[in-house]
Amino acid sequence: MTAEHTGPVRAVSRTISGTVSRIERAINGVLLPGFEGVRVPDWLADAARAGLAGVVYFARNTPDVATTAALSAALHSVSPDLLITVDEEGGDVSRLEAATGSSLPGAAALGAYPGGGTVSLDAGRALGRLLAATGIDLLLGPVLDVVSEPDNPVIGVRAFGTTPDAVARHGIAFARGVRSAGVGVCGKHFPGHGATTVDSHVGLPVVDEPLDVVRARDLLPFARALRPEGRDVGQSALDAVMTAHVLFPALGPAPASIEPAATRLLRELGHTGPIITDALDMGALRQLTGSVGEAAVRAVEAGADLLCLGLDPALYTQSYDALSRAVAAGRLTVERLEESGERTRELVAALRDRRAAAGAATGVHAAQEALADLSVLGAHIADAVVHVRGGRLVPLAPDAEPDVVDLRTRLDHAAGRTARHVQSAVAAVWPGARLLRGPSPGEAAGEEVSGPGSAELLHDESGLAVLIARISRYGVSADLDRTGVKRGAEFPGGVPRDAPRSEPLVVITREPVLGSVERARLERLWAVRPDLVVVHTGLPGPVDDWFGTLSGGGPAVVVACGTGRANAAAAVERLRGPVDRRDSEEQRSSEQ
Repeated sequence: MTAEHTGPVRAVSRTISGTVSRIERAINGVLLPGFEGVRVPDWLADAARAGLAGVVYFARNTPDVATTAALSAALHSVSPDLLITVDEEGGDVSRLEAATGSSLPGAAALGAYPGGGTVSLDAGRALGRLLAATGIDLLLGPVLDVVSEPDNPVIGVRAFGTTPDAVARHGIAFARGVRSAGVGVCGKHFPGHGATTVDSHVGLPVVDEPLDVVRARDLLPFARALRPEGRDVGQSALDAVMTAHVLFPALGPAPASIEPAATRLLRELGHTGPIITDALDMGALRQLTGSVGEAAVRAVEAGADLLCLGLDPALYTQSYDALSRAVAAGRLTVERLEESGERTRELVAALRDRRAAAGAATGVHAAQEALADLSVLGAHIADAVVHVRGGRLVPLAPDAEPDVVDLRTRLDHAAGRTARHVQSAVAAVWPGARLLRGPSPGEAAGEEVSGPGSAELLHDESGLAVLIARISRYGVSADLDRTGVKRGAEFPGGVPRDAPRSEPLVVITREPVLGSVERARLERLWAVRPDLVVVHTGLPGPVDDWFGTLSGGGPAVVVACGTGRANAAAAVERLRGPVDRRDSEEQRSSEQ
């Protein structure tokens, strides 16, 4: 065992031999660490017995719903009051279905659903049932960010929409649905992450706009959720709120997660529950504070109640020890830490009552049943939302061997990696598909990516040039054959059945913003293959601006509204072409 992994055991074991001290219990009461594996490690069990507030599940803890349910039961057996939390937004961000992709399309799909916010209520309720069944207490969602910046690298389709009203309506409905199933919700990322062009996982985003603009655009969904009108007037739709590592100069000189003015603003809006930070080991704070421990102290000083930490046990040790030193030096008081701990205990008690009132079932069978129901609902939503924009989509033949080129260049840090569920879905239907992708920033050109939907790497721009040369030679459009000769030119009576053919070209995009690498690569492919079809996994709103500005009005675009499994499956159905519903009905009648 390396030194960095001995810390958590050391931090707590010095008191396990006797009664846990008031200071140690108070410090543990503000920590929310992650951990590796599907069993409760000794250091975490010791911390839980010493007053640890809760844990955050990551994909490494949740390979399937049965394992998740068993892990939750084990944690609650160690500490019944432990708060178990998870990022399970659906769509692009999933922990419970990280391996396969989410059964539930994400927030952008819900926001685009024809029929309003009822579907978000239903989706929240179905997801809440799954969370309750797997023993999870608090969902780190919904996302209440208004994605006003199309080039936003981290929010995008995780948002319900591009307007404050749409985000508020769908976000509140989704929260009500989750809560009705007996699970708590945490709105995020306060005061708003939707106007940023920097991912706080890697750097510090700055929203340098007047406070009145921030109030009218970014704060409105939070304000409405905290003080809803109508039948829920006076009763907040949120149990907790997560603060963002985003700097708003109009509020103060520090990122919101460590800025006292942001905390005061949140309390003024009516929030009385716990304030949870985004993960303190993210790049935005590391660069500013120099260490996770200092970030933890500054977050508590600013008014945070729960401090999210990543998977490495050393993060727990560093935060615990830094808080301990801050108490000893007088920067923090035990009373201040206990105040936060009390908020969390009140939340846990309320959630236990809510779960009992909802009659929520917990366990493996209940989890599998809830997942099946979620899959049915998710498929319905995706089928209603995923659509084709522009161009005439020529369905891919059943025996086609398409080239599938992933042009997305930015890693999705919130999801874990750039998801490849679209490639998996394409390869399942067309086994001869050739999957290719470009390298993402920070990724070695020779890095191998395994698993479903993994793709051959186009190492650099020269790799793209080789691809273009190949597909140009074998057919620059649907009217040219694989030799580059005008289709039918030498066959006056028509093209023989055994004549060579062009294979389809499917391109996957997320942010083809003018001036971006993704856009430049798309333009190069479009210039030589005007028959290509795009599966767009990013924001649906800017599709006309992004693709309609290409020559000739742009290609046919399958607008997937995200890249979860449900979205990918619906996108593949669009590539297969429309179903003749009369034939389907006649076939069903003959089978009955």
